[in-house]
Amino acid sequence: MIKTLNIKNFALIEDISLNFENGLNVILGETGAGKSIIIDALSMLKGEKSQFEKIRNGENKAYIEGEFILDESLFKELSEEYEDLISDNTLIISRTLDINNKSTQKINYHPVPLSILKRIMEKIIDIHSQHKNNDYFISSKQIKFVDLFLSKTKTSFNESLKAYQDKYDEYLLELDKLEEIKSLKDNIEDLEFLTYQYEELEKANIQEGEIEKIDSELKELENFEDFSINIQNFESAYNEASSSLFEAKNYLSKIKSETFNDDIERFKEAYYELDDVKESIMTKFNAFSEDLNKIEYLRSRKSLLSSLKRKYGRTTSEILEKFNEIKENIKILNDYEYNLELQNKVIKEKEEELTSLASILTELRTIAKFELQNRVTNEIQELGLKNAKFAINLLNTDFNRNGVDNIVFILCTNLGGRYLPLQETASLGETSRINLALKTVFNNLNPVETIIFDEIDTGISGNIALVTASKIKDISKYSQTIVISHLPQMIATGNHHLLVYKEVIDNTYTATSVKEISKDSVIKEIAKNITGVVNDDSIKVALNLYNEFHK
Repeated sequence: MIKTLNIKNFALIEDISLNFENGLNVILGETGAGKSIIIDALSMLKGEKSQFEKIRNGENKAYIEGEFILDESLFKELSEEYEDLISDNTLIISRTLDINNKSTQKINYHPVPLSILKRIMEKIIDIHSQHKNNDYFISSKQIKFVDLFLSKTKTSFNESLKAYQDKYDEYLLELDKLEEIKSLKDNIEDLEFLTYQYEELEKANIQEGEIEKIDSELKELENFEDFSINIQNFESAYNEASSSLFEAKNYLSKIKSETFNDDIERFKEAYYELDDVKESIMTKFNAFSEDLNKIEYLRSRKSLLSSLKRKYGRTTSEILEKFNEIKENIKILNDYEYNLELQNKVIKEKEEELTSLASILTELRTIAKFELQNRVTNEIQELGLKNAKFAINLLNTDFNRNGVDNIVFILCTNLGGRYLPLQETASLGETSRINLALKTVFNNLNPVETIIFDEIDTGISGNIALVTASKIKDISKYSQTIVISHLPQMIATGNHHLLVYKEVIDNTYTATSVKEISKDSVIKEIAKNITGVVNDDSIKVALNLYNEFHK
């Protein structure tokens, strides 16, 4: 849920801070006061396109920041995927716009790509308006809602979908193999060249990691001359010093005094330790000396491998991978028709398996569609579209990650009318109610953290307005809900109210301000929206309406 929203120098807003609460938050105010600016700001935090034109006149930058509190399950999900960004359940999201058309976005004060911000925030904020720009109205995304319903109501669906998708991944791999085989057909005449490449690599007999090992060995051996003289001088100097140290050790050994016993033993240990170190150095040096015989062989081998690197790959593993690829291609080309037939047979078997698994998904979706049709239709009719009927077209399509089903939401708004896809059928007022009906059904299945309704009550009044307000109130029991509304019924349902208004500052400019209002002020706003005036009669009606939702 969103806890606070800070906006600076954005459109008509100079500098405001808004606090939101659980339940239903209502943003109200006169038309043109700037309510939509708040939605635009929230959209920016959601990762929508930068709105540089809304940088406040005369300012260089606009800044928007939101503090979000994640519930335990969402925090666990996001922190596992974005552990570098999210360490506790508080999320600070910010966007900065400047007049040079540069935008930066941060999560917990860490700069992030816009794509990351979108992926995270789509799990936190869901913005619904009266327009047809959400997933409910996009045919390619409608299947996810049917599958969401099934995942919550049919435990076998998730298992069936996973089984299908695992098999589908195998199927894609086999299709890739088929394309590789087909692509070789044009290269049959290159069999002789492939054979030459194979023989060249086979003769080279490259060992795993050989290029890197030779480079390392040569580097050490070629540096050998740089330190060989120093080691020889070290040995000479040490032998000379060792003779004196040996005499010194013997002199100390003749001292018979407990006072010096510990120091004498330390000297002896140091003497023997020095001798061990010297022997270790000379042993390694002598091994290097013996390896000098290999240096010419290694240089010759490196020259050969360098020529192969230019042809087949930069590393040993890349060259060996190319070698295996050439060997496999030769094998295929030597019996091209057989291998092509064999691969087609494998794919046919995979398709038969997929068809069987996909039919289970289709059967489950068919069962689900009838229940969803009834639920959504009931919601739509309760919202005043008495003759409207919602339906789900379940069409057949090619294999994809979801099976072989293409889901299309369709609607008939009038008796005897045609069913049309949602995008084609609903008017603006109808769209608002369809949005709400679908949200009522699907949000209960998988509640989003925060839902924002941007004047979704447009074009409705009377009893339908009351029903609409009640449904949004119900949604707010599962998700924090923010509503922009002029409807008295909607205002009355709210738990927390923010009044947006314009004010002239120092007689020089206009700014949008926001303030929290108490129950008494809310009653007055309801009264004003009912009758246009605030008097005893309108206050009484407003109070009765308010009390209906706050019993």
